[in-house]
Amino acid sequence: MKNILIPSTLQNDTINAVKTAINSANGNQCQITLMLLADIPDTFSSASLLRNINTGLNSTQENVLDVCRQIISENKNCSLKIHHQYGISSPIFKNLVSHFNIGLTIITPSFKSSKKKINSFCIQIISNSKCPILRTNANFDQELFSQALYIKNSDSNLHAEDLQAYVNTLFSLKIVSESETNESQPFLSDTISKNNINLLIETRKPKKLKLLKKEKAALNELLGLPVLSLYEEIY
Repeated sequence: MKNILIPSTLQNDTINAVKTAINSANGNQCQITLMLLADIPDTFSSASLLRNINTGLNSTQENVLDVCRQIISENKNCSLKIHHQYGISSPIFKNLVSHFNIGLTIITPSFKSSKKKINSFCIQIISNSKCPILRTNANFDQELFSQALYIKNSDSNLHAEDLQAYVNTLFSLKIVSESETNESQPFLSDTISKNNINLLIETRKPKKLKLLKKEKAALNELLGLPVLSLYEEIY
């Protein structure tokens, strides 16, 4: 099992992300990295740079961090690392994935909805990377996945059986159904209900990065379930 990255603003949904990361490790040694992003100030003043870097955490963030540390301390196989990242780009993220040996990135709703431009840009960079992504949803309180629905892109040649073995390197679950992305939302909701689905799986392809681009609603927002997003070109 490789290590797990959680870009975070240290809101409460980070706690469930950490719990999910622990379960994904399945008893194997795993380092969980919480990445806190900040802009590099456009100044040559060292004093200004230090003020920007040492802004500190508020009480809510400190509490979330304390809870995460407590959870990790109760699991001997996992360790927690806090990584402060100043500035982000595709090459920087690629180096981070390599340096920390990242095999899964978990994106929480609070990080996705962050108004900081650097966080929004980071999500686009992560989406264009080859690293698997777990996108959790607002009501996410489940740490174990068992039944998955693969929602196939219309231009994809991949089927559920092509993904099953790779998915099992991340989570111990079974892909029990397959649908097309052009299926209606009521149809997909009915499929989810009938098959006791608790995870959606999608594949993605690289897109052009746009700093101010507004993202469309993701599957996890439309259907109310977490989504495991896999980079299609690795197959």
